[in-house]
Amino acid sequence: MQTHFTDAQRAAPLIQSAEAELRKCVHCGFCTATCPTYRLTGDELESPRGRIVLIQDLLETEAVPSARTVAHLDHCLSCLSCESTCPSGVSYRRLIDPARELIESRHRRPWSDRALRGLLAWLLTGRRRFAAALRLGRGVRPLLRLAGRAWAPLAALARMVPEAPPADSALAPGVYPAAGREFCRVLLVTGCVQPALAPEIDAATLRLLRRHGCTVVVPAAGGGCCGALPHHLGKAGRAQQLARRNLVAWGEHLAGDAAVDVVLMTASGCGSQLRDYGHLLADDPAARELARRVRDLSQLLLELHARQPLRVIPGRSAGVAVAWQNPCSLQHGLAEKRAPVAVLEACGFEVREPRDAYLCCGSAGTYNLLQPAFATRLGTDKAEALAATGAALAVSANIGCISQLRTQPAALPMLHVAELVDWATGGERPHTWAAEASC
Repeated sequence: MQTHFTDAQRAAPLIQSAEAELRKCVHCGFCTATCPTYRLTGDELESPRGRIVLIQDLLETEAVPSARTVAHLDHCLSCLSCESTCPSGVSYRRLIDPARELIESRHRRPWSDRALRGLLAWLLTGRRRFAAALRLGRGVRPLLRLAGRAWAPLAALARMVPEAPPADSALAPGVYPAAGREFCRVLLVTGCVQPALAPEIDAATLRLLRRHGCTVVVPAAGGGCCGALPHHLGKAGRAQQLARRNLVAWGEHLAGDAAVDVVLMTASGCGSQLRDYGHLLADDPAARELARRVRDLSQLLLELHARQPLRVIPGRSAGVAVAWQNPCSLQHGLAEKRAPVAVLEACGFEVREPRDAYLCCGSAGTYNLLQPAFATRLGTDKAEALAATGAALAVSANIGCISQLRTQPAALPMLHVAELVDWATGGERPHTWAAEASC
């Protein structure tokens, strides 16, 4: 597509990057077929192609974004399904993220929206704050539901609060040696939201990796949130601040004789953000080095399986059908579609993929709180598609997807891939696996 930037505008790195992507777009419309919001509305401006036009106009005119433009861009989930579909190789993320930064700096939202976004950017990036909020939320859930009749985000928040506190605690910092021969050293970053919502996921990961030849390093306090949540809220400065803090906190584990081979976060949304540190902090070699070592758990497990087959307990997984819910951050953000299915099948599970497996479940970080109407419809569709596979349970690789889908009426029991593979290779049965999903 043609662009009309001035020479002065083209001197800015942001415009240079955006123009390169804009010029790739040929308006073919392939992206509309896989865009969740376009499929729900049929509105061209709710498609990647339409939003690209809106973003180009924002960048070229340098105008204050209108409420209409802001709404259409806010409705985007950043699922990146359009990137996987685009035959021209347009990196949509390099357009939508700068557009959100411009909205954040130029557009004044209603006070309630500003308050909610500010609260989420503060609350969800601190593990202790978020854990305290969950404890409070369990006590005031009835009030949240009542208030939610007037303000949908509160109703969505009430649905996300677990009925009971997690059974386990977050992993303690330290070095956990491999059981037997060491194949690699892994930096297991526990993050901010998942340790409070589901600490059993990282506990299962630790057991699983040690069992299969990994020495696992859990870093001490200092690092934490990957920065994905503020980044997708348009708060680029806060995201960069968190990324730099992490690089300082984890720097000792990336160099020297005891350097780790792999950097791992078991929430694929966080892993996708870490992989993008080389772009977020383009002038920092340490960011690029960290990004190079990032793996999703399924990718690491497949690498380990190639070296030495996973130690599956005979008969344990025989006949167990699982529905694989591939998070957008994994299949589009990290461009990984093969590894999780291959790992589950190597463990003996019958893997079933739902219809329209490429579509988002509606979680998308804070999307299910900020856009509950869209998120509810997408979550319902995804849960029903998973149930239609006839599987005993559903498996994912992202805490956001798991939390979103557990709240749906048609939900199957939801597990993280770490929990299921840990059980198949000798671990205890996950406590969240309902009794009816017996093997």
